[in-house]
Amino acid sequence: MFKKIIFIHGFWLLNALFLIPFSEAQTNQNKDYSRERLQALAEQHIIALAQIKPQQELQVQAIELDARIASRSCAQPPELSTASEPPFNRQVTVQLKCPEPALWTQYVHVRIDKLSPIVVANSHIARGQIIAATDVSTELRPQHFVRARYVESPDVVIGSRSKRTIRQGLPINLNQLCMVCKGDSVTIVAKVNGLTIKTSGEALEDGGLGENIRVRNRKSGRLISAQVTAVETVAVNI
Repeated sequence: MFKKIIFIHGFWLLNALFLIPFSEAQTNQNKDYSRERLQALAEQHIIALAQIKPQQELQVQAIELDARIASRSCAQPPELSTASEPPFNRQVTVQLKCPEPALWTQYVHVRIDKLSPIVVANSHIARGQIIAATDVSTELRPQHFVRARYVESPDVVIGSRSKRTIRQGLPINLNQLCMVCKGDSVTIVAKVNGLTIKTSGEALEDGGLGENIRVRNRKSGRLISAQVTAVETVAVNI
């Protein structure tokens, strides 16, 4: 009988020492998620999913939650999801959901900016000025501000001539440039049966990248239509 009493007392003692603290430890596993932490989690989620080109950079900024929203408690990391699939628009909503035990849901709006390289003028570029490497540089600008005719690489514009005045800090637009100007000596490139043939010519009109202009072949005197492919270079299809 004495041994039985000792056993019973021992059982409750073990329960007091181990089981109760274990239950309390389970409760203490809950983590608090402040507004700032929820916003950071939403930003990280979008950064992990967003699709950008190799030369682009990503800017992600969560819109601040209402200051009246209190910290949330959750025993597990919140589950994150979006209703839309990448590539995302400029704003996306992230859902953060606590599976247990609180079963709460919080929505965070996130702004997305894709930054693309763009060539800008380092200094004032006058009309008719031949653009040198020191005249331009590359900056990252939000993609929605980058127009189709803007230039991504300085190599494209070096050696071209400005058709109008370009102010310092402004992006370089292909419409502002004369890649081949009237009267310029140009290299005419033709590809025949896998062979590349080059000859010299004279431009009879101004042309920008990708535009077709009239060119006179200096050797034959023949007038041809050719596409501007680079500074003082045109291509013909044979």
